[in-house]
Amino acid sequence: MAGQTEKACAICIDIHPYSRTSHIVNWLTEKGILSTLVKGAVRPKSQFLGQYDLNYTCDIIYYSTSKSDLHPLKECLPIKTRDYLRDNYKQLACASYFRAIVNRMCPYGEEARNWFDLLTNSLDNIDTSNYLQSLLKFDLKALKLSGILPDFRYPEENSESALFSLEYGRFNAGGRSIRISKPTANYLQRGANGEKNLNFLLEALRVIGVYYTFHVDLPPQLRRITIDMISK
Repeated sequence: MAGQTEKACAICIDIHPYSRTSHIVNWLTEKGILSTLVKGAVRPKSQFLGQYDLNYTCDIIYYSTSKSDLHPLKECLPIKTRDYLRDNYKQLACASYFRAIVNRMCPYGEEARNWFDLLTNSLDNIDTSNYLQSLLKFDLKALKLSGILPDFRYPEENSESALFSLEYGRFNAGGRSIRISKPTANYLQRGANGEKNLNFLLEALRVIGVYYTFHVDLPPQLRRITIDMISK
């Protein structure tokens, strides 16, 4: 097998069929997104059966090739399977959303370490008493890592609501804007903590969703379906 052997601790974030018996598996590592080819993955006697699945953290060994972005997987050992995520569809929906955002937004290089930590902590600490708040906290942290976290500090001269600039990510800055209430702005500014009112949480999620649409190329149905599933 051509290529240099590399090792990594990786989180399985996506799996696609490559052929009738093989998979392409996307991983989040501390250096960024890694795509591996798992030959014979679903054959009855494959060494990879049960060794990886979505949300697993694994120690992997792969052949790093310069000719392709798809690297053959040599070995895989699961170290954290997170079986509890399978017990509740709302947890699973949150986990799927976290992985999708990371897969689209994580850079390659040293900054990927922070994304690896974010996904690890988010998968391990989903608040089962408040799924919507867990989603909001993840969104704010992802925006911060991307360098586009909005400034929700509320203008003192406004009492009830104020115009928030989607272009500049702050109040009264011009450009395309939406109106945000003071309680919603304060809640988002302090990191989305301590709120259980469903309508209030949905409003905060709407604000972040509109901001996402303006700054990040994300399918709108991704958030919409996830929020619908976890808010019931």
